[in-house]
Amino acid sequence: MSRASAEDVLAAKLFMRAAFPVMRIPLEEDPKMVKKFEKVNTIVEFTADDEENPLACHIIFLTQEKADLLYEGKRFKVVQKAYAEVAEGWEDIPVMRFHFKTIKSFLGVLKGNNPTEMLGILPPVMKNLFKPACLSFIGLLLSLTKMMPNFQPGEDKPFQQYLKVKMSLYLITTAMSVATKLGWKPLVDWTARQTDRVYQFHVGPTFDKDGKEIYPEIGAYLRVKYGNTKGGRGIYTRKSPFVLFEFPNPNATLQLLSGKYTFVSTVEKGFVTIIGAGDSYAVTFNDLMTKVQNMLIPSKFVG
Repeated sequence: MSRASAEDVLAAKLFMRAAFPVMRIPLEEDPKMVKKFEKVNTIVEFTADDEENPLACHIIFLTQEKADLLYEGKRFKVVQKAYAEVAEGWEDIPVMRFHFKTIKSFLGVLKGNNPTEMLGILPPVMKNLFKPACLSFIGLLLSLTKMMPNFQPGEDKPFQQYLKVKMSLYLITTAMSVATKLGWKPLVDWTARQTDRVYQFHVGPTFDKDGKEIYPEIGAYLRVKYGNTKGGRGIYTRKSPFVLFEFPNPNATLQLLSGKYTFVSTVEKGFVTIIGAGDSYAVTFNDLMTKVQNMLIPSKFVG
């Protein structure tokens, strides 16, 4: 059995703990996905073998009726354990198992460095192909590609811009918190020196050509305190942000997320306003954010 590098183990854990939960956004807000999963009860398990760090998680999808009966009304949940470790009383719910022989092959499918690596998804798909929700799940999994740098929806596709920005900000704030908890040294060192501080993203709503709001504002934050971190959704209200990244709308946010402009350039061009602490904190935060983000995207986009 092979042994993955520490970097690959960290990236794989970030996918399971930060990227997979982001599927909730299209699942609840994309009308096509809402319809596809309206009547779905299924469990999807991901496992990756490794000599030192075998990984497993499972994703729960339930109808509202089933959720009310079994899971306190929760229709979607990512659990960081193999399904067999926790399953009780759910025998009638079908399980799809996506097993990978190595962590590297798991990452190859999700990061998509090249077509050959991406074909690693075919064996587990073929094993589950005739299960009712298989194709719907693959479509949902592919929605994560909206966060890739090469997906750049224009202003004529406001919903796609809204989805990309919301998914990306939820991912990066959660991933930064998870990476700190997993001991990634750059973030461990950076957070250890800080008092209770909130780094807040706020993106203004999307309006149509007549000035009517069509998609709401987006908020996500990272709270740090002497080495402890928490990634959150929405606007943190218990205290003022230490650094506020204020974007007027999703289109402006994409100028930074897409890598089209450097962080300093986006500030100079007015795509983002930094409110709060000095520029040095915002720049360092952005540098760390970019490094975490780069763990989850194909190497061809990292430069």
